[in-house]
Amino acid sequence: MTIAAVVTAAGSGTRLGASVPKALVPVQGRPLVAWAVETVSHIADTVIVTAPRTHVEAFREAVPSALVVVGGGERQESVAAGLAAVPDSTEIVLIHDAARAFQPAHVMTAAIQAIRDGADGAVPVVPVVDTLVQASADGTLGATANRDALRAVQTPQVFTLAVARAAHASGITGATDDAQLARAAGLRVVEVDGDERGFKVTRPLDLAVALHIASQMEDR
Repeated sequence: MTIAAVVTAAGSGTRLGASVPKALVPVQGRPLVAWAVETVSHIADTVIVTAPRTHVEAFREAVPSALVVVGGGERQESVAAGLAAVPDSTEIVLIHDAARAFQPAHVMTAAIQAIRDGADGAVPVVPVVDTLVQASADGTLGATANRDALRAVQTPQVFTLAVARAAHASGITGATDDAQLARAAGLRVVEVDGDERGFKVTRPLDLAVALHIASQMEDR
């Protein structure tokens, strides 16, 4: 099956305190987006990166092997822009976040296999380890959620190209990920085992973890 990857990289990096978009922040001497593209490039025939309009040329320099397109103000808009650039002959598409640059390839291949086995969508997940409680307006703690019934969602989220495009054309707004769109459209989305290395680089402390992983990868 022909495979493509859409790597969303239009985030601002505000919470990292960076002066450039998050995906351009260097880790072990390479932009975060370059780490993300390297892994998916071993799996996908085509890689499309969505970038902020203000930094398109910088992204093209960072990931010369990928097709860089302008993303949107929200993730959903960026993914839709990336999907529009995917070749129509593509059968399976991985929708990945550059901020999860160190997700191992075996997680991606497991999600692809789930699509080959007949699922409409496949999403890597990890167990929730924190105690979760409901928030209340007055600041007191609400009821405790059953974390055994919950999972934390990662990327890449994998679909056939037809399913991904249909989900994004459904008119549903405000979705925080692609699987939410697919489930709202009545499609069957399954889980596969994620990996701790698929964490999302969001805050300054995350960069220290990313640096540790990157240095281990380069030592191999």
